[in-house]
Amino acid sequence: MKPLAKDSINQNKNHQIGNKLYAFIVSPDIKRDRDDLLSIAHQFSARIEMLEDGVLFDVCGLERLIGKPDEIAQSILSLLKTNNVSGNVAVATTVETVILLARQKKGLNHTVASPMEFQKLPLRNLGIGNDSIGIFNELGITNIEELRRIPADDLINRYGRDFQKVIDVIEQNDKGFLTPNIKESNLAWRYHLDFPVDDFEQLIFIVNHGLDKLFGHIAKRGFSTEQLDISFKLNNKTERHYEIKTSFPTLEKTFWLKLINLRVSLDPPEAAIVSVDVVAHFTKLRPNQKGLYAVSRPEPESLLLTVGKIKKLVGEENVGVAVLLNQRLPEPFILDADKLPEGKERLQSRPDKAIISFVYYRPPVRAEVLVRDGRLVFIKTRVFNGHVTEYSGVWKANSKWWDKDWKAQEWDIEVEDHGIYRLCKVDKEWFLAGEYD
Repeated sequence: MKPLAKDSINQNKNHQIGNKLYAFIVSPDIKRDRDDLLSIAHQFSARIEMLEDGVLFDVCGLERLIGKPDEIAQSILSLLKTNNVSGNVAVATTVETVILLARQKKGLNHTVASPMEFQKLPLRNLGIGNDSIGIFNELGITNIEELRRIPADDLINRYGRDFQKVIDVIEQNDKGFLTPNIKESNLAWRYHLDFPVDDFEQLIFIVNHGLDKLFGHIAKRGFSTEQLDISFKLNNKTERHYEIKTSFPTLEKTFWLKLINLRVSLDPPEAAIVSVDVVAHFTKLRPNQKGLYAVSRPEPESLLLTVGKIKKLVGEENVGVAVLLNQRLPEPFILDADKLPEGKERLQSRPDKAIISFVYYRPPVRAEVLVRDGRLVFIKTRVFNGHVTEYSGVWKANSKWWDKDWKAQEWDIEVEDHGIYRLCKVDKEWFLAGEYD
């Protein structure tokens, strides 16, 4: 087997650049800089593998956004310097190549290994046995470029099939794999108080400090959050948990503090607080680009805080989005207090089908009803009087018949010159439950 010509090597490299490209940051202190390195890697890729001495990540496709591989490497290096993080960077088309290049400069700081340096790497970096390296040194073969001049068949015949792994590395055949192993989906912060605190508002400044730390680390990782879990350990040996969600991701600390305070004040813990735990769940950043001709709308943070204040005034169970129930009940809907309108609701009107709504009277309007020959004839209320022109009913059924008796009789009635109403009778009392709009 003849050694590969230089032209064919360059053509192979150019072809691989368009398909695969990896970056590796080797760190002198991976335990200390792990979070910072992950934060930097997240700004370039979502496919990240943490190794024992650094972070490996896929940068394929960034050529159009940043430039050539050396420009990508310089962008990574500039972030290392900006964040005052020690490390050395390499960018190459195979996993083995990029790791060898970065580790070659492990003792230095803030350097970029050029792919051209690969051919000059010493043979000891390839995992070849010391006896074999001694023989190569006696033959004057000390680096990858010199080893590549020996035909591959001769090397395999001399050192066995296992030497094919070394040949794949020096010829930059893509045999390695990037295996993403970053599974973190949340970040936690905990604070133990020196003495129990009865009122949560006294802990706002402490939670503010915790959120500042949490959101700083989340931002470094290139994420945001739309859910915080707050847990209190109480001095009566119990715990209290609050799950606070939004319909959008944000790292606005003031907004989260107000939202947490509103949520806790609606349902305060029953005993004094001795420790605070906050868990922030990762999510993608919210796009900040707005259309030039888009309609101006209030910020979602303001809307959610307003809803929280209304809940505090009228009760959490009385605020939410109405969800219809497919049941025969006096009020066949519930209020989902955790749901917010998405702003995309539209009525799909059809020419052959009218869409109406129903408005409940609170309290119901008392009425006097004239019944003649078993028919509803006339109705009188404090609001209006009128003849009943059409009606349907009577309904006595209840979807939850096993739960309680259906005590009310109901009709839908049309009153002349007024509208359509829901008429109810309980025992001998008549009243209007609401009207159709």
